[in-house]
Amino acid sequence: MLEVDDTGVESRTIAEVQASTRFLLNSFKAKMAELKKCGPEISAMLRFGVDFKAAASTAERFFGADSVGYLAIDGTKSVDQLLDLIVFYVGAFAYSGTVTFSEGGVEVGSPRATDEGLSASAAIPLSEEDAAHIFGQKHESGVEVDPERLPNVLMQVAEYYLAYRGLTGGSTCSIVLLDRTLAGDVAHLVWSTRDFIRDRECVLEGIDTPSGKVTALDLELARMLLPNPELVTPAPRSQLLKFAAVLELFGGESLTARDLVERLGADPKWAGRLNDDLVELERQFGGFEQISPAFKLKPGASAYWDRVLDATLAVARHVFAPNGGHPLLVKKGGSERWVTADDLDFMVLVLIRALTRKAWVEGILPIGFTKDTNAFEFVNTVVPILGRAGLIDSVRKFPNFNSDKMLLQTNSVVNAADIPTPWYTPEIDASFRTMAPVDDPELAAGSARVNGAFENVIYQERVYLKSYIQLWSSDSSPSVRSHVFTYDRPVYPGHDHWDEVALFNKDGPADVKILPVLHFQRGSSLTNMVMAMLTEMGKEVIPEALGHNYPLFLADKKAKSILEETRQAYLGAVAIEMAKSDLDQQVLFSRRFRDYRSQIEGRRRGS
Repeated sequence: MLEVDDTGVESRTIAEVQASTRFLLNSFKAKMAELKKCGPEISAMLRFGVDFKAAASTAERFFGADSVGYLAIDGTKSVDQLLDLIVFYVGAFAYSGTVTFSEGGVEVGSPRATDEGLSASAAIPLSEEDAAHIFGQKHESGVEVDPERLPNVLMQVAEYYLAYRGLTGGSTCSIVLLDRTLAGDVAHLVWSTRDFIRDRECVLEGIDTPSGKVTALDLELARMLLPNPELVTPAPRSQLLKFAAVLELFGGESLTARDLVERLGADPKWAGRLNDDLVELERQFGGFEQISPAFKLKPGASAYWDRVLDATLAVARHVFAPNGGHPLLVKKGGSERWVTADDLDFMVLVLIRALTRKAWVEGILPIGFTKDTNAFEFVNTVVPILGRAGLIDSVRKFPNFNSDKMLLQTNSVVNAADIPTPWYTPEIDASFRTMAPVDDPELAAGSARVNGAFENVIYQERVYLKSYIQLWSSDSSPSVRSHVFTYDRPVYPGHDHWDEVALFNKDGPADVKILPVLHFQRGSSLTNMVMAMLTEMGKEVIPEALGHNYPLFLADKKAKSILEETRQAYLGAVAIEMAKSDLDQQVLFSRRFRDYRSQIEGRRRGS
């Protein structure tokens, strides 16, 4: 028998681990030393404190009242396996209360759990043979099945669906807090659903609604169009130009590409590409009555959003209230069709868009409040742009941390005496995440050049903005402080501005001007109001909630508590139905080989 000297392997492994650990610790010490040197520069990027008097005035102007209701929504999920069945559970639950703004401060009413009517949950059994079709992801080497993908996206649907429901039907709530990043989810889903929509695989296509059947063009427009004339969205540039043109064609006129470019104020050099893009749009999705050289949409095209939203809400209602059927099987065209993870991804995008539209029209404030983020656009993109535009004097290279949050968190501890809480970074446009700074010394002050970070594509500006915040620190020991969090929200005309920096992007035949939101030299009154509210919500004296958001903390606890209460019940119900079935039970005992092998190895070790 071959003998192996385990002692040498063990000692070598220990030595390697020790050396690697020393390297990491020394590297971190070096970064902390650098932070002490550049602490004043980082502090110059931060904004400190809140003005409660100004917050009260803003609330009156924004909401039309000094006291409004809020909803805090969080969700939970689980995955279990019973023989050949995978059982998923998702749920989203809410706490509600009131926020009252006054010159002396902000009063947050005690959060209370909402009734069962304002919740969304589902326990969904699936056989392994259906798993690849429903939530598998296609790759060149085949289909990859990740069991966590379905519950993750179902939980997103549950939370956004609950948020939309909570703000409709005579609701008195004007603020909704989500443990999500609105901007991050949208930016990801706009592109991840592109091929899915173009391949005509979405379950929503063909669904009957009061405004007619959902068409392929409806889905493509819902994916990309989030119009707001006051914000000039979509901007008439690059990949967005054809959608701005479609918006112009909703009036029913027949217009050439040159007519459209002139009306939209786009660079005339884009006329040829716009003509080709509109011809390609018709080839892929249809919907045009007339194409090239003049374009005209079919009647009813402008109702695309009503159709897509109605279909999305109908499928969501079925998922969370299937009335005896399977939550992921919907009737369509006389047959049943599975709702896949790709379908659910697109539904998440539609629901976020619906929240944003409602926010703009009805003066509602949705806030995404996230604990963990690996984003790094503030340090890697915004700070260099500020330097190139001449808005800051020095651009010292900050230590290389893995994320903005990690740098800001560590800096707040290392330089604690100079960083009182609450503080926040200037709000930045979500589109900065898709930009890469480029040197161009010929540009005037207040301007900078950028490329798209991937294939020169830059996400739509003036839709969402974000900020990093820290809400609490100890009076007696300033280095003891809460985590750095991130919030994002929609951009609002009349409250936010986009005149501090002009960015230029060389795209095809044109040098495109981009005006993103940046609250660096001047703040926003809405930022101050949001910070006043979040600061008050982060004061609850519970260690794990201190400096976080107490209503969201309670919603999270409720979601996990309900999962614990119901998990054994729904798993037991599945087990009973399997036992009652006249299906040959041996079929269900055909486990995967890796499960079988693990069981045998476990028995061998036990003996």
